Amino acid sequence: MKHVDLHFEQRAGVGQGYFIEEIPPGVNALVQLKNESKEVAVQLIITRFNAPSLTFDVGPHTDFAVEVSNIQTVGIFVPDNGERGKGRLIIIPNFSNINLV
Repeated sequence: MKHVDLHFEQRAGVGQGYFIEEIPPGVNALVQLKNESKEVAVQLIITRFNAPSLTFDVGPHTDFAVEVSNIQTVGIFVPDNGERGKGRLIIIPNFSNINLV
């Protein structure tokens, strides 16, 4: 898998999946969410194979990143508060194996 770098914009009260890995055990990756919303926090939701799902609240104008193993799906939910959520989602597979020197 190559890295994923996409922009998202979705209505309040809407959840949207942006990545699916159908073959277990999934991928190991760095998942980064850049919330470009003016006033709304968005939720980053990651489901994993044989492990608990993870949910992170990412505040407005905030960048958040987490390295996770066995990723099956990555999605974003915008709470129902009237404002659209927007930003950028970046997924870099096998991040810990990249030579950063």
